Amino acid sequence: MINLKFLGTKGEIEEFTKKHKYHSSLLLEYRKFKLLIDYGETHKQDLKKMKPNALLITHAHPDHYIWTIKNLTTDIPVYLTKETLEYGKFKPENFHIIKPGKKFKIGPFKILPYKVLHSIKCPTIGFKIYVNKKIIIYNPDLVDIVNKNKILKNVDYYIGDGSSIKANLVRRKIIGKKIKFFGHARIITQINWCKKAGIKNSQIIFTHLGKETIEKEKIFKSQHPEIIFAYDGMKINI
Repeated sequence: MINLKFLGTKGEIEEFTKKHKYHSSLLLEYRKFKLLIDYGETHKQDLKKMKPNALLITHAHPDHYIWTIKNLTTDIPVYLTKETLEYGKFKPENFHIIKPGKKFKIGPFKILPYKVLHSIKCPTIGFKIYVNKKIIIYNPDLVDIVNKNKILKNVDYYIGDGSSIKANLVRRKIIGKKIKFFGHARIITQINWCKKAGIKNSQIIFTHLGKETIEKEKIFKSQHPEIIFAYDGMKINI
């Protein structure tokens, strides 16, 4: 059995509640191996107390990557892209460079990093995680997934960006002759992606909740009771 614990579920916003106080971070545990994804500026648990075996980073925004704004000394191996490492003001001591599209293994977890659209200046990746015959997607910040149909194929659980329900947070900028998109995909949009990929509503989880989502969480849940909104400290066994 895989244990998922959502240590934080709030996006980079000023608003917060008792359920959504800390920046989005996920701890996966299987066979006593602890895999942590993202560790941002606002967090409840100290790495020394948590003692994860490894840390994955999606991108260098400070709500996901503390080294962007603060130096933190730890011997925990930190897996991140070259772009993320170079973006941050500080660098973790025990870092390991990973490349989108190249699968790697940490303990009992096999991991495929993949490109997502989110920030122009801060390249972002998601993770497709293979463990105990289950496939878990984790992309808490995105506008879209590059090669989406391939990435979402055979996925059991989708953990996505809860920044907005219906509000349009997608922006675009013309750079040269190309249009670059950045921001956040709507929850409704991501649910439609999952539907096309055959992922059940009861296996869709949203974290990184934004202002609109926090304000309208109860209304949305009454309309879509199968969809899961993660909250700080929530545990799921799969």
